[in-house]
Amino acid sequence: MNNIGYRIKQRRKELKLSADVVAEKLGVSRSTVFRYEKGDIEKVPTTILEKLAEVLKTTPAYLIGWESEN
Repeated sequence: MNNIGYRIKQRRKELKLSADVVAEKLGVSRSTVFRYEKGDIEKVPTTILEKLAEVLKTTPAYLIGWESEN
């Protein structure tokens, strides 16, 4: 499984956020969020990654897998 996708999904579930809420905050479609989580989109654009980390109350480094602590 794609590490970044797994971390995005885990973090979203921990915060009890729906994919719809995350998508709305990122300005992308719900299906795009699911594609990030499934690893269909491996290279998450930097601008999205930064916003995503903000929405998920974490850091881009954690999502990428460079940091193990959230």
